[in-house]
Amino acid sequence: MKKFLVIIMAMLFVAAGCASSGESKANGNEETENVSSEEATEETNEETKEKTESEESEEPKEDTKQDSAEEVDLQTLLEQVEMTATVNPETEKVAFDFSLKNNGEKGVNLNFSSGQQYEIIVKNEKGGEVYRYSEGKSFTEAVVSEEIKPSKELTFTSSWNYDQAGERVQPGTYSAEITLLPMKMNGQTIEAKPFQVQKAFEIPSENQAFRNVKVEGEKGQYTVSGEARVFEGSFMYNVEDGHQVLVMDTPVQVSEGAPGWGEFEFNVEISEDQLPTSGTLTLMLYEISAKDGSVTNQKFVKLETFK
Repeated sequence: MKKFLVIIMAMLFVAAGCASSGESKANGNEETENVSSEEATEETNEETKEKTESEESEEPKEDTKQDSAEEVDLQTLLEQVEMTATVNPETEKVAFDFSLKNNGEKGVNLNFSSGQQYEIIVKNEKGGEVYRYSEGKSFTEAVVSEEIKPSKELTFTSSWNYDQAGERVQPGTYSAEITLLPMKMNGQTIEAKPFQVQKAFEIPSENQAFRNVKVEGEKGQYTVSGEARVFEGSFMYNVEDGHQVLVMDTPVQVSEGAPGWGEFEFNVEISEDQLPTSGTLTLMLYEISAKDGSVTNQKFVKLETFK
C-alpha cells in the first residue's frame, strides 16, 4: 500500500512539473513575440523618418522654388533695359534728354547710392573737359530707388548754358558723355557702367540780340542792364526757378532798334515767399518773331542760386 502511494505521488509531481514548464515556455514565447513586434515597429518608424527627410532634402521648399523662378540674372536684366539719349543745342543752351526703357515682361528696380542719378561730361575737340554736371552741386546721401514697369521709361532732362568759369565756350564741335549711375538692379550689384551714351553736337555762335548783360541785387530784388539789338527796339523777359515761372512775360523797351545796339535797364522783384529754398533763379531774355510769333534769340541769365 505504501508503495502504491509513493508511485501516485511521483506521478503527480511529474505532471505538475510538465505543466509549469509549458506555462513558462508559453510566457517566454509571448515575451519574445512582444520584443520582436516592438523592434519591427521601431525599424518601420526609422525607415519612414529617413524617407521623409530624404524627400524633404530632395524637394525644395515652396518659397525657395518661387524665389528661384522669379530671380533673373543680371546680364539678362541689363539686356532688357535700353538707354537712349538726344542732345539738342540752341543758341543759348544745350538740352540733354535721355531715358531707360524696360523692354522686358517684368518690372525693374534701380537703386542709386545718392541723389545723383546721372553724370554729364562735355569735352571739346581736343578732349579737354569744359563742363561736368555734378561740379558745384550737392546731392542727398540717401539711397534713391526708381521702378521701371514693363514697356515704360524712366526719363531725365538737363541743360547747360555753354558757360565755363564765367565765360562762354567757343563755337564748334563738342562731345557729351551721358552716364546713368545705378548701383543695383533688382538687388544685384552693378559693377561696370552699362548705361552710357556719347553724342557729338555743335555749339553755335553767341546770341546776336543781347550782350553785356549784368545783374545786381539779391534775395528777390534785382537790377538787370545791358545792350540789345532787337526789332523795333523791344524784347520780352520772364523768370523761372526750374519748376515754375515766377515772373510772367514782360516787355522791355530799349533806346533804339536794330541794326543799332540799344541800352536797357529794368528791375525784377520777387516776393520772399516765392523764392526757392534751393535751386537757381533764371532770367530769360528773348524776342518775338514778327513773322510767325515764335520765340527767338533766347538768352538765359542767372539771377541768384539758393542752397
